[in-house]
Amino acid sequence: MKLFFDSGATKCDCILLDEGGCYIEHFTDVGINATYTSDQDIDDILARFSSLLKKKEISEITFSGAGCGNPNNAARLERFICKNFGGLKVEVISDLVGACRLLSPDEEGLVAILGTGASACRYDGKQIVKQAPSLGYLLGDEGSGTYIGKLFIQKYLRDELPLSLQNNFEREFAIDKQTVIRQIYQMPKPNLYLSSFARYIHSQKEEPVIRQLLHTAFKDFFEQQINYIQEKETETLHLMGSIGYHYREIIEETALSFGIKIGKVASSPLDHFTNNCL
Repeated sequence: MKLFFDSGATKCDCILLDEGGCYIEHFTDVGINATYTSDQDIDDILARFSSLLKKKEISEITFSGAGCGNPNNAARLERFICKNFGGLKVEVISDLVGACRLLSPDEEGLVAILGTGASACRYDGKQIVKQAPSLGYLLGDEGSGTYIGKLFIQKYLRDELPLSLQNNFEREFAIDKQTVIRQIYQMPKPNLYLSSFARYIHSQKEEPVIRQLLHTAFKDFFEQQINYIQEKETETLHLMGSIGYHYREIIEETALSFGIKIGKVASSPLDHFTNNCL
């Protein structure tokens, strides 16, 4: 049997596959971002997965995760995987490489992740040949859950939301402006806090102000990330991630003006594996 780890800032899925690459079962824990997560937390998370799988005969492990495009981070993850699972065949790849292999196997195409964060690349069927600069949630991540949450919170704090929507939001989250400011500037992981509003924003997507906000977020994504890797007048973009999946309709509307057709869409590798056999 094989293990495929899919890890982002929010959660980590450990997916057990048969030798043919078909889904058997999975386990979920808190996320590992190799850039930000501490050694102790990485070790603890992998130890919990290992204890759940100790009676399984695992032949190889692929860890596809946020921050793993950095060789030092990848080596660090591999070290902790080997510590907790023993001397197996281990491959650590970026979450973007993982998305490419699942959504565009052996084919050239554009692939992006739109989840808590955002990234995009051109894939030639074997490797990434061009990638938009990944600047993280402070300087980039256009189109991500964090970016959408940031645009929404900006409007909330600036009193740019309709009063009815503002009141509804405050009741829904038992929140006020002082609480929001404190969470963003004084508490850890402000990116996860901002992205936590994405589901609520989706529920309000027919509000004109929200519709415009979403078009702005995805327009920024295409301008800053897709334009960087687009080489042909018309191209197909495959999407991985909860934002790409749940906001597909609005993304498709925005994509048309950039000569982009949306191809395969999966909310996560887990979603892909439970619906397809490799």
